This record gives sequence, C-alpha cells and structure tokens, in this order.
Amino acid sequence: MKTPVKITIIGAGSAQFSAGIIRDLCVNPGLHGSHVTFMDIDAHRLDMVSRLAERLAAELQTPLTFSKTLNRVEALKGADFVINTAQVGGHDWTEAQRSMAERHGYYRGARLHDFPQAAFFLDVARDMEKYCQNAWLIQSANPVFEGCTLMARETKIKVLGLCHGHYGYREVARELGLDLEYVSARMPGFNHWIWMTDFRYKGEDAYPLLDEWIATKAEAHWAKGPRGFADNQMSRAAIHQYQIFGKMPIGDTPRMVGWWYHTDLETKKRWYGNLGGFDSEIGWQMYLEKMNENVAKVEQVALDESRKVSDTFKPVQSDEQIVPIINALVNDVAGLYQVNIPNQGQIIKQFPEDLVIECQGLVSGAGIRGISEPPFPPKIMAAAMIPRWHRAELVVKALQTGDRDILLHYLLESHRTRSLEQAEGLLAEWLDDPRNLEVARLFGVK
Repeated sequence: MKTPVKITIIGAGSAQFSAGIIRDLCVNPGLHGSHVTFMDIDAHRLDMVSRLAERLAAELQTPLTFSKTLNRVEALKGADFVINTAQVGGHDWTEAQRSMAERHGYYRGARLHDFPQAAFFLDVARDMEKYCQNAWLIQSANPVFEGCTLMARETKIKVLGLCHGHYGYREVARELGLDLEYVSARMPGFNHWIWMTDFRYKGEDAYPLLDEWIATKAEAHWAKGPRGFADNQMSRAAIHQYQIFGKMPIGDTPRMVGWWYHTDLETKKRWYGNLGGFDSEIGWQMYLEKMNENVAKVEQVALDESRKVSDTFKPVQSDEQIVPIINALVNDVAGLYQVNIPNQGQIIKQFPEDLVIECQGLVSGAGIRGISEPPFPPKIMAAAMIPRWHRAELVVKALQTGDRDILLHYLLESHRTRSLEQAEGLLAEWLDDPRNLEVARLFGVK
C-alpha cells in the first residue's frame, strides 16, 4: 500500500539530518509519492539541502517531490507531519548561554537554553493549530521532555517526541558479548532519563550477566579509556548509578543523572574517563569539531555534483524511527517503537496524564498507544524521577505563566548555585541579552 503525505521539516538546514530523512523515505515504498517541504531561516543551507534531496531521490529513482521556504507559515499549510529539528540561534547561541552562565560561576552552564527552545516549540505548535491542525508534530530537537509536555498542555496538536537514547541497551548487550537478536529491554522514564527496568537474554533475566561483567571486566574496560570522545553507557558513572539506584540508566541518562559526577573536570574524568565524558569542556569541543567535520563532508557532496549522494547516504533504513513511524501511522503497519507521548491513561501510573513520558508504544493506523509499565521501584522514584519531574515543571510553568520568579527558582534549584545573588545576576544578564528578546518578552522585559 502506498499513501503519499506532506512532510514539513522545520530547521531543515541541518543537511545531515534532512538528507537522512529523505534517504529513509526513499527506502520506504509506502510513502513514495510524498512531498517534503524544507523550512529554515538560512537560505544558503536551505538551497543546499533541497538540492541534496533532489539528487538523492533521483539517484534512487524514488517518486518524491520537494519545495523549500524561509516562511514557517507557508511550510506548515497542509502538512500531515511536521518534524521540528530547529535549534534556536544554532550552536553559537547555545554556547554563548553556556559561557554566560560560567561567568556567573555555573561550571558548564545552567541549561537556560532550554527555555528559548521550548518557547519556540510552542510557537510552532500554535501555528500548526491554525494551518495544519490535524497534523502530527514530531519533536526531535531538545528539550523533548519539557518541550513536548508544554505543547501537549497548551495546544490540541498530536505531539510525539523521538530520541536515539534508548539504543544504549544495545551497547550494554554488545559489551556483555550478547547476540542482539536474543536481547530485549524495557526502558521507560522521561527523555534522557530512562531506566532499563527489564533486561532479558534468550528470555532469561540478563542483569546477572551485567553483575558478572562489573565484577570481572569493568576495571579493565575503564582502564582502556573511552572510544572516541566519550564513554557514556558503560562508564564508571553509569555503573555507579546502577548500583545506587538499582536499575541501569540508558542512553543519555548516565550523563544527566547526578550533579556529583560533574562538579569539575577532574571529577568528570574520574567518572567518565580521561576526557571527562561527552559534556566536559574537552569532550564537548571534540563533539562540536566532529559535527563540523560531518557538516563539511555533506557540503562537499552537495557542491560536487559529480559525486553520488547515495554513496554518503546509503539506501538502507537508518536507526531513526521517524519515517517508519509515519509509515506505520498512514499505512497501518503496526510496530513497537520507543516514543515520548502524554501519559494518557497513566501508562506509568506514578505520573499525571498531562506529563509526557518515554515508553514503548504500539504505532498503527489507529494512532499511538503507550504500553503500560509497572511502577518504578521506590528508590528510583524518590531519588531520581520526582526530582527530575520537579525541574521539568519549573521550565513548563515558567513558560506557561511568564512568571520571572519561577525562572529564578529554576536556577536556585541548581547545585551549582551558591547564593541568591549569583542566580539573580545570571538571570538579569540572560534576560537583557538582545539575542534573547523573544523569551525576555514572555517575562515582561521590554
């Protein structure tokens, strides 16, 4: 069965992401004939992405059509699916906000960049209510947890958040020497805050295999140092979190949980290896450099029309869930996926229905139905989930109400805050920055 749809990508100037989506569309025949609209505020990158997409579809002889626009409203009109991958101000503004916080004593930042991001998400969702109210919004840019919760509470748009973090269970399995064909795992929670509540190999509990690895091989693994710029999933921090919380943290969770792993560079090195992990000043710079290298490679392909785009974007379905989920929804191809959706029907009974949670979801022509999860163990609930929920509520409530005091409370909750004056100083500078004008207006700053 083939069902053409209109897919709009907001922030489409990310050539690697957008071309990857087109490749996935090319290898999913059920969506052939679809139209993709690329929207970005950078005309040069928009032109490059559009040309890449056209060439890739032609090489793979796929019936897809494309358009491009700098106008968000134009892009949204008539869309069936909207993929939001935009980063407000790009990496430059995100890094500027990190540096601003560091000047006020917040080592590696205070995550204030989540506020302009989530505010932008809500603007997109509200525009969708006007111009494509029946479309699905697929949120791939962060913060997925706070942003999706805000949009689900404030609009009637169908909101779906997607992330790669759950694939971390594969890294655990590979390190244990397990055949992935026989591995299963359940990883509910909040985005970037998920826990492997069930882990099986050939139908048997696989946690004893992890315990054996910790006892006999972990120290040797850590002594080898990280592969690439970070060792996250099997880091000393991840294993310590397993030991003190009772379940293995998965994906980005080991780098997000626990302020005590991140007090300074030396502490980071102790827990994440000699580079200090993905989020250290060393690891993050290596990540940015690698990302820029990948962008440069894609741009070379885009500029050199003698090269085949399909040599870079192989015609094989990627690990991205976006296109398979779209296909499942429009062509009723039922499948299980890891999704971030409102907790309607209390998929996880310890949380309210208007909170977006991450869980397994059955996706089909009937929509997305979250698979019910057993309650979290008391230790994880009290020490990890409730505190994370609290921080998310501060972000959401601040943007819902425009109450500057809630912004201040958000900073005061940080373990890097040493005084009220420190938090007030950062907040004043951040709201006064002209690059932050849209968010500042939400909080009464003119």
